[in-house]
Amino acid sequence: MDGLCLLLLLLPSICTIEVRVPDGPVTGIVDEDVILPCWFSPPVGFSLKDLSVFWTLANMQQVHAFTLGQEQLENQDPEFINRTQLFLDQLPHGNMSLLLRRVRLADEGTYTCFVNAENSSSAAVSLQVTASFPKPTLHLEPSEGLKPGDHVTVTCHIYCRYPEVEILWQNGKGRNLTENITTSQEATEDGLFHVQSSVRVVLETSDSYTCVVYNPILQVVTHASLTITGQHLSFPPVAVWVTVGLCACLLGLLVALGFVCRKHLKQSCEEEQEEAGNGEHEENGELKTAMQPLQASSAEGDETASLE
Repeated sequence: MDGLCLLLLLLPSICTIEVRVPDGPVTGIVDEDVILPCWFSPPVGFSLKDLSVFWTLANMQQVHAFTLGQEQLENQDPEFINRTQLFLDQLPHGNMSLLLRRVRLADEGTYTCFVNAENSSSAAVSLQVTASFPKPTLHLEPSEGLKPGDHVTVTCHIYCRYPEVEILWQNGKGRNLTENITTSQEATEDGLFHVQSSVRVVLETSDSYTCVVYNPILQVVTHASLTITGQHLSFPPVAVWVTVGLCACLLGLLVALGFVCRKHLKQSCEEEQEEAGNGEHEENGELKTAMQPLQASSAEGDETASLE
């Protein structure tokens, strides 16, 4: 069967069948199904028993085959077993597209669809494989004890399968950040890529930073933002305890001062009352002293009157 396939692919023909495929590459997503489109112009009155359809990969791997009115999968490459299918009911209408199930990274490449029905022709379809990726996550370091003017690092993490993504940083005003950016990519054991991008900035009172991730094959953009507000800003623990201690001391001084002032005021009032009492006693004493001569004079007068 391999020799027949190769012979048909190399066999020249004077009048070929028109075969149509997409102008650009077809995109397949890992673990999902994809259709490789291919159409031919069926000759008038042809029979499926006279139709031969072959799908091969660039290195002549047999992906799928249809001859003598039925599928011939004895020589199919093991990598594609139970993963390919033709739309048999569409073959009479010239649709020889191939369904490829559960796309793998190794499936990427150029496929050839070949048709022979009285005459032969072929065309190439390019398959690009990519993988969907989740929303990135952001991390702030340091995240505590911050104050305006500090230097902080915002890091964007994303795990994707394929291919390498493009990362762009923006601030809260939508302006692109181009300085102090470090990006790295590391392959993991499970076939993923860990992409990490960091930007170092000077902390402001309130600002936001956005990590924009772009998949060049899917042309899909995803992003994540981190907003730094007053709740992220605080004083260092030492300064907090110093402030609390100063406030406690000040409060104690105020209480002591109030107690001293109250005591001093009470003492002053008592002294004034005591002075006022002493003054009153002195006046009463002088009055009594002044009245004693008057009483003596009065007694002498009484005695003189008695003698007469």
